[in-house]
Amino acid sequence: MDTVLVGAIVLSLMFAFTNGMKDGANVLATAVSSRSLTFRQALWLVAAAEFCGPFIFGIPVALTVARGIIRVEMLPRDIGSLLLVLSGVAGAVLWNGSCWLLRLPTSSSFAMVGGLIGPVLFRYGLAGIPWIVFLLKVVGALLLSPFLGFIFGGIVHKLLVRILENAPRKTARFLKRLQIGSLIILGMNHGTNDSQKTMGLIALLLFLSGHTQRMDVPLWVMVASVASLSFGVTMGGTKIIRTVGYNIFRVRPYHSFSAQLAASIVLLACNLGGAPVSTTQIVSSSVIGVGSAHRRTAVRWQVIRSIVLAWIFTIPLAGMLSTVLYLIVRQIIQIT
Repeated sequence: MDTVLVGAIVLSLMFAFTNGMKDGANVLATAVSSRSLTFRQALWLVAAAEFCGPFIFGIPVALTVARGIIRVEMLPRDIGSLLLVLSGVAGAVLWNGSCWLLRLPTSSSFAMVGGLIGPVLFRYGLAGIPWIVFLLKVVGALLLSPFLGFIFGGIVHKLLVRILENAPRKTARFLKRLQIGSLIILGMNHGTNDSQKTMGLIALLLFLSGHTQRMDVPLWVMVASVASLSFGVTMGGTKIIRTVGYNIFRVRPYHSFSAQLAASIVLLACNLGGAPVSTTQIVSSSVIGVGSAHRRTAVRWQVIRSIVLAWIFTIPLAGMLSTVLYLIVRQIIQIT
């Protein structure tokens, strides 16, 4: 059992790494594409902010991940349950890596949710999911947060335009400096929310293996999870930066600041409420909201259609992928 546990923990940390590699690019995309910061400046600023986030804002999201996606009390504390979680994480990692290569800013959160529920639904049916908590706190937050990102993006942009209506030209340089602060806040909130998904997965694995008697997040799990996420950010993808920062619409410094501020507001609310949400969705929808408020025709809606389709298909496809992996691993280890 210990070998399976170690393998599952390593895969969970790999999930955090691919999450940072993919979603970290979304966090810094507008700052780089608007030329407010260089790629290297934004990269290291975000990586440092990501690492600090959970130590400042706490870890309520981790417990939602550990308890709110699958019905833990139904699972026996044995190697079979570990394989369910291991397969789910493996499916999410493969999905993240594939989407990163294809330049698709899909949701790591959706991949994790789909990866976990796929094998559990196969093994235990509908009874394996705590539907009330799952629909309200997980799916509800995942679906509502991009709409909030879109709305707040438009509102913040219009307020900023009103404030800067008669501002001197040098204000643009001031906005670029302000983005250092807004990028730090956004990075801290992303690090808080997304590192806790890995913390919750590892807490679940430790509980199911019998190494802990209750669902706790030890300090080493916190440090390892956020370090893996931050390291992934340093390997960030310029491909996704092009999709979010250039292909949706041409982002200027005041667009970038508006999108970062709007995304930070939504993410902070979700972190305080313990809701695991998608930074990719929130950042992308904030950019879309800003672009629509700026000029509707400036937004390349065909790009958005491909992003939305990727969001929609992530949960079922990641679930199917992890279920196939579960069947393969179960056959190899020969458990019933």
